[in-house]
Amino acid sequence: MPSSLPNKIIVKGSRYDKLPGQLQQKITWAFSKDILGDLIDPVSFPFAKVNNQKITLSFKPATEADEQALQSLLPEGEITDISQLPTAIPSYLVNVVPELAVNGQVVKTGSALKLGEELPFITALSFAGRGQIYNPRTYNVIAGSYLAVNAYAGSVSPVQLQAVKTQLEQTKTRLESADQARIGALTREDLLGDMFHAGGLGYYAQMTALSHIIGLQTGGHQTLAAGTGTFGYEPNVNYFFGFPRSIKPGGVVFDIPMVKIAATDDGQADKLKQFNLQTGLLSSALEHAVPEQMFTNEQNPGEAISAVKALQKANAQGQRIYHITQANQATILPNIHHHPDTMDEIRNALNTGKEVITHTDSISVPGWSGAGYIITDPVTGDGAYKIGGGGNGNPLNLSRQTHQQVDL
Repeated sequence: MPSSLPNKIIVKGSRYDKLPGQLQQKITWAFSKDILGDLIDPVSFPFAKVNNQKITLSFKPATEADEQALQSLLPEGEITDISQLPTAIPSYLVNVVPELAVNGQVVKTGSALKLGEELPFITALSFAGRGQIYNPRTYNVIAGSYLAVNAYAGSVSPVQLQAVKTQLEQTKTRLESADQARIGALTREDLLGDMFHAGGLGYYAQMTALSHIIGLQTGGHQTLAAGTGTFGYEPNVNYFFGFPRSIKPGGVVFDIPMVKIAATDDGQADKLKQFNLQTGLLSSALEHAVPEQMFTNEQNPGEAISAVKALQKANAQGQRIYHITQANQATILPNIHHHPDTMDEIRNALNTGKEVITHTDSISVPGWSGAGYIITDPVTGDGAYKIGGGGNGNPLNLSRQTHQQVDL
């Protein structure tokens, strides 16, 4: 065999020890924008660095005085029952600071807020060769929340799933040990971060596996380009003339925007549309299924809600389910009796050529009442699977979901 190739080398390119920055998929987070819409003091990561990692957004007392104010609200002596805790916390008493952490290491802090105020949590994605594929997305987070921040692409790592499971089992053992020193050493990351991170991993693991099974039957294929959003605990807020007056116990909330790459074997647009609709319905169903898997059993019953489940419950009650288009909206919209904000969003979607599936009247689960509705693109089948309404107790899950399609 010859010791070298017979071809003559004309040009020799650069040699890299890692993928150049301009070829990396990136994710950026920020807590505010300037007057021109540019992100203020953003923090960016190559998506590969944070993919499948535990990322949390939480709030801590801004000063020692704020921490003492919180401590003063707790009852004296040993707390043996949750009923001993205050049912509400006055917002004006406590300032908190938002912290974004990756695997327990704080990577960004923000300005102080009153409990119950809203923090604009902004996420931006960029892809090599495509740049920023859509405008940065803002999700208003209630100060006092504890959220796992999603950053998933491709697939979920079995190693990560097993590591989180092991960590949760160790935390459970410490909690059941009655050893106050060991229990006192547990942090927010141990008690909440691992739990909500496991929920995010579980959601996307099931979404990926079940979408693959659907694809085997339909000839469809789907790759998760970026799963973002949040999963965690958000308190309810009491307002006084538009200002937060106090916060009280809330519930577990999913917010799942995702970017997918999808195709079918034969390239037929109608088949791709049906595949997107099927996987969209699946992803919405998982938004109520995953919290129920995590937090409910025979001893601790509960019920979560999602767009799909809201439609199912409305149908079981005998409500009509409408498929609304620009052509029939004048006839159908008078039959829909949702909250004015929900109706405005439905009308705006119809005016831009989208289609809407919804029911006629509010439905309820413990702690929540409102509507489920699906906004779809009539060409691609992509859509937003949403609920509209409000909490009136301790809902297990109020889920909001958006899908965005990236063309091949």
